[in-house]
Amino acid sequence: MGGVVASAPGKLILFGEHFVVKGYRAIATSISLRARVRVEDTSGSWVELHSPTLGVRSRIPLDLSRSAGGELDVYVEILRALRKEGFSIVPHRVVVESEMPVAAGLGSSAATSVAYTLAYTTLLGSPLYGENLLRVSFEGERVAHGRPSGIDTTIAALGGTILYRRGEKPAPVSARIPEGYVFLVADTGLKRSTRDVVDYVLRVAEMMGEAGEQVYAVADKVVEKAVKALESGDMELLGNLMYFNHGLLVAVGASNLALDTIVDIARMRGALGAKLTGAGWGGCAVILARRGDVEVLRGELERHARMVKVINVNVPGATVENILSK
Repeated sequence: MGGVVASAPGKLILFGEHFVVKGYRAIATSISLRARVRVEDTSGSWVELHSPTLGVRSRIPLDLSRSAGGELDVYVEILRALRKEGFSIVPHRVVVESEMPVAAGLGSSAATSVAYTLAYTTLLGSPLYGENLLRVSFEGERVAHGRPSGIDTTIAALGGTILYRRGEKPAPVSARIPEGYVFLVADTGLKRSTRDVVDYVLRVAEMMGEAGEQVYAVADKVVEKAVKALESGDMELLGNLMYFNHGLLVAVGASNLALDTIVDIARMRGALGAKLTGAGWGGCAVILARRGDVEVLRGELERHARMVKVINVNVPGATVENILSK
């Protein structure tokens, strides 16, 4: 074959971000915004990497002795992991594009890692899926985020909606979103390092001692109720739990003025729920609203956010979209 195009979905953490790092539960769902990676056969002694989304380009030797620099090091680490799994490292060109804003809490780096792993292993004739795809792709996330929870990679690889606890197999959640209700994503446009936010929140929790542990325990109870709300289609309860969860994230220092403003506007304009999603300190907020309120709500949010999109949730995971002939 001449090449492969694979894609993987982004994610929303509906409940439990940050708390999941210390072993508590979280709920995540795949979204209709996807990352796509094209891998093509080439000649020579290099792996060529190009990300139009990031505006960066690099190339690395086949022995992987040199890093690609910056965000592209994710792909070098994936190749190193694949080499340990017995895969050959052959000359190829990689073009990475994402429908998601970068560093916005929507899992763009995990989606590109998963899509690249699937595309490259398919090019070699031994495509990785499921847990194997997840294991290798996670090595790339370690480079991107330092101490990733694993949620982003799990959703990108497997899709759907999951109840997640670090170190345990994700449990599927039968999410039921009734007709007449939609989710929106509002991007503040503020970039931040997930690693920095995670480390800061952990320091705050440790500083608070027993009080910090109580916040984590309450967050876990919110997750428990949210699973029931999703499975029963109780959007009123789900929305109130979103507002509540945002308050807990404010308490541990994950939010900022831009995110709080979006959440406050959503509440004032009648949205059922809203909260930051992902690491915080910028990135995105997720809003649950009645379909009839979307246009007014979106217009108001667009005055304070760089991007506002209506999205589908609970979509399929990583998939090969196209096999390119020579």
